[in-house]
Amino acid sequence: MTGPLIEGYSYWDRLGKERPVVLYGTGNGADKIIDILEQKGIRADGIFASDGFVRDRFFRGIKVSSYSDIIDKIGDNISVLLSFGTNRPEVLEFISELDKKHDLIIPEVPLYGGDVFDYEYFQNNQNKILATAKLFEDETSRSLFFDAVNFRLTGKMRYLTLCDPFDKSVKDLFGDSRIGVIVDGGAYRGDTANVFLNVFPGSEVLYAVEPDPHSFRKLTESSNDSRIRTVNAALSSFCGFTSFSSSSSRGAGVSGNSKRSKSISVPAVTIDAILNGEKCDLIKLDVEGNEREALLGAANTFNRFTPGLIISLYHRTDDLFDIPRSIKTVNEDYGLYLRRPFCVPMWDLNLFAVNRRR
Repeated sequence: MTGPLIEGYSYWDRLGKERPVVLYGTGNGADKIIDILEQKGIRADGIFASDGFVRDRFFRGIKVSSYSDIIDKIGDNISVLLSFGTNRPEVLEFISELDKKHDLIIPEVPLYGGDVFDYEYFQNNQNKILATAKLFEDETSRSLFFDAVNFRLTGKMRYLTLCDPFDKSVKDLFGDSRIGVIVDGGAYRGDTANVFLNVFPGSEVLYAVEPDPHSFRKLTESSNDSRIRTVNAALSSFCGFTSFSSSSSRGAGVSGNSKRSKSISVPAVTIDAILNGEKCDLIKLDVEGNEREALLGAANTFNRFTPGLIISLYHRTDDLFDIPRSIKTVNEDYGLYLRRPFCVPMWDLNLFAVNRRR
């Protein structure tokens, strides 16, 4: 294993000291960033939106301007904080231009809980972080792990380049496995379900679990494959009901705290209850911060079958190093890998756990 190259600073410790701070984008991401800025005593000097989204409005008491108006008023020497996620080519092209002209920072804020990943946080958790890096099976995973650490510290685009399409990662890491029964936790509108059915054409059953009512309706409308069984519930460690932050988007979740979503009550179910003793070969969990609870609710399935796992690691701050270590504790036979498709910021960072004895 090559030695870790970890940046020795955090942008949170430098913001506002050298140049004005301006946000690009409004919405839930900007809310979270402004909250942290206020906690750290950092002033936001402006907000701009893409053309067509400016209008005559304010966000958190700050007038929303166009990019050109911000430059005219404040100048080029600014720190631009990107406040939303995207993979749209035309938006990425503009973001790349911002990176060339200004001090562009892409904050990685806790989506569903945890401390801000600043340099103090890194120092307090350094031993756990470095120990986790040794658990991965290949150099790609270790490089991506340190890219994730450095991205959280610096917010720089250069740490977002190591990526692969999701279907390629699934095929590369599980393509030789016999996959008959799949649990797709956080199925959204069926995009990952379609990937799994294409990569594993011999699969028999896919349980597509989605708690958000609007997304579930879209999921059922698009699920025309007889192998898909839809479940309108939140995966958890218990069966019953739980509160859910519904936004009809990928940001909906049990632990959500978006100012622009509504809290509703939805059924909660465990993976063990869904399967009811049935053999399972693959579990995917992208359940918006409830990954650890969902894993607890699959204890019997792990003990009996050791299924392959695909688990999101970007919703809570500690997930990056806590979940891989927990999986190794569950079963030493798991080989751990990291992969992610391209997206800004570093969302969709996935842990792949492969049962090496299968």
